[in-house]
Amino acid sequence: MASRTLPLSDAPELWTYASRTRNLRIALAVSVLVVFAALVATAFSLQTRATSYFAEGGNGIVVLDLSASVDPRANARLAKFMRTLADSDQHIGLVAFEEQAYELLPPGTRGDAIRPMLRFFGTSNPLSGPTTPWSRAFLGGTSIGAGLHLAREIVERTGTGSVLLISDLQDATSDIPLLTDEISRYGRAGIPLRVLPLFPNDSALGLFVGLVGDDAFVGEEALDENAGIAERQGVVAEFPWWLLLLEAALLVGLASNVYIGRRLEWSEA
Repeated sequence: MASRTLPLSDAPELWTYASRTRNLRIALAVSVLVVFAALVATAFSLQTRATSYFAEGGNGIVVLDLSASVDPRANARLAKFMRTLADSDQHIGLVAFEEQAYELLPPGTRGDAIRPMLRFFGTSNPLSGPTTPWSRAFLGGTSIGAGLHLAREIVERTGTGSVLLISDLQDATSDIPLLTDEISRYGRAGIPLRVLPLFPNDSALGLFVGLVGDDAFVGEEALDENAGIAERQGVVAEFPWWLLLLEAALLVGLASNVYIGRRLEWSEA
């Protein structure tokens, strides 16, 4: 059988070019692998959120005040919030409190699980109108500290991201020491705490502003914005510019490898 290769007298002169091409291909392969690794790391580190209620990740514990002291106007705000969680279907945990605190839903529960509860928030006051699961259980004083205490224990046990307190902020005088201690513990543990106020009086609002700061409060504008988001999509996030740039760099590297590593072709001249 005839050989399909032709001996070249000047073949050694091509070795320099072959060596250069090999080194370039190795360098490109290493660069492509580095860019790909950075691309994967960036993709996994992207931060998405279902709403801006929670500090990050859209995963947190809702601490809900069901005391009789809640202003009747607040039920419309509360109903909008609960509906937003159900529509966005983000993962949450739910703690309800009055004098005692109860874990109604464990962390990681899909938001859609609270949809059956929405019917209890259609009246002027969640404690009036149709009989609710908490009609008789929540009739004592208000202990916000107890609710935050239970939520903190859940966060520390499960590693859940943050806590959102929903309340009129009118706490029992006897609970103030526990409340201030719990908020201090949140700060030391690095647990993000946000507050959705339900028409608190000036005294209660002033106390909480002093304890958690203005930035921790969720306003009506954020409530309306998140309700709109829940109607359109499940999550929101900033545009991933770094991810786009890394993808472009990966494509350039692959194209360069194809161009530099193409087969040697002889001209017809």
